[in-house]
Amino acid sequence: MKITTGQFNDSYFPIMDGVGMTAHSYAYWLNEKYGRSILVAPKVKDYIDTVDYMVSRFKSVLLPGMNPYRIGLPLIDVKFKKKIKKIRFDLVHAHCPFISGQVAAKIATKLNVPLVATFHTKYRDDFKKVVNNDLFADFLVKLTLDFYNAADLVWVPNQDTGQTLRDYGFNGSYEVMPNGTDMVIPDDAQLLKYCKKGVDLIGAGPDEFVMLFVGQHRWEKNVRLILDALKMLKESGSVFKMVFVGEGYAAKEMMKMVSQYNLGDEVVFLGVITDRMALQNVYAASDLLVFPSVYDNSPLVLQEAAAFAVPSVVVRNSSSSEGIIDGFNGFLIENETASLASRLREVMMFSDAVKRAGEGARKTICHPWETIVDDVYDRYMDLIREHQPAVTRQADDDEE
Repeated sequence: MKITTGQFNDSYFPIMDGVGMTAHSYAYWLNEKYGRSILVAPKVKDYIDTVDYMVSRFKSVLLPGMNPYRIGLPLIDVKFKKKIKKIRFDLVHAHCPFISGQVAAKIATKLNVPLVATFHTKYRDDFKKVVNNDLFADFLVKLTLDFYNAADLVWVPNQDTGQTLRDYGFNGSYEVMPNGTDMVIPDDAQLLKYCKKGVDLIGAGPDEFVMLFVGQHRWEKNVRLILDALKMLKESGSVFKMVFVGEGYAAKEMMKMVSQYNLGDEVVFLGVITDRMALQNVYAASDLLVFPSVYDNSPLVLQEAAAFAVPSVVVRNSSSSEGIIDGFNGFLIENETASLASRLREVMMFSDAVKRAGEGARKTICHPWETIVDDVYDRYMDLIREHQPAVTRQADDDEE
């Protein structure tokens, strides 16, 4: 059965983050296989959408202190409101509880269709950064919980994220719907070609161990820990190249730290890479993904790296570490500079261990979005049927 679904999120191209990529992947594969899918997100000046599915944008402005994120203004966007009003959604899916999520909730109420809401992010951390007041941050968390309590179905990307939702005070039910990746596992010939292009882009030497961070350049991502560990590595005589891909409010300060730490020859900032082909070249040229974030819940970059047999270093007992077995499909550290530096020195000395962990990651961590969205569609259909009035359900049963 073909259905019309909407994916709603406050971040989307050209802003590259995990939640935006998740909303994109849902929209792409649902549109390819199961009907019509529309992605609803803030407008970004001068950016032109080139995807195969419909994108409906509303006016927005930059969110103060959270560059490049934006805050939407759908209530004053007459053109957007007229356009979205014409769409007969069968189900709407909010990937965040804020502006776009509120739009989704209003549509669900007006059309009497199901609202699915995924809890992706540690929102309290974001609130504290923006308002700098614990009491007000807690009040905003309560408003966020009100949104999830009103949804017909709540999803989380892994069990640890579900526990975060519980810790916030959510007492309702939720289901785990895991994330996937759009990166296709290359064969040996493809990997060699991608690697050569990536090495040229990075400027890595033949003996340099290439480490990579992909994500928003924000202090919440624990990027300071990476830079401090790199300083220790250089002082110990290690030879390496560290590549940062992404953008964010902390980028300029990170570059200053690189200069202060005398890491100019070792660290490369490539900025945000929107071309997925170019990004796969960078992954292919890398030996290790360094991702010590304790802020992220189920980061897509671990799966993206795993597609190229690149293992990840993550903090033990963090949400990001769910599914990581130390030495088998990744590496675990404590949330300390010395622990990261020590582990990096260790893995740089034992290339076979890195290779084994990379193969383990490719076999156990990498899950294509296409198969994930098959499960998404099945659950959508269950929910649509449950939401139908009894008379309509009976008529559908009779037709079958």
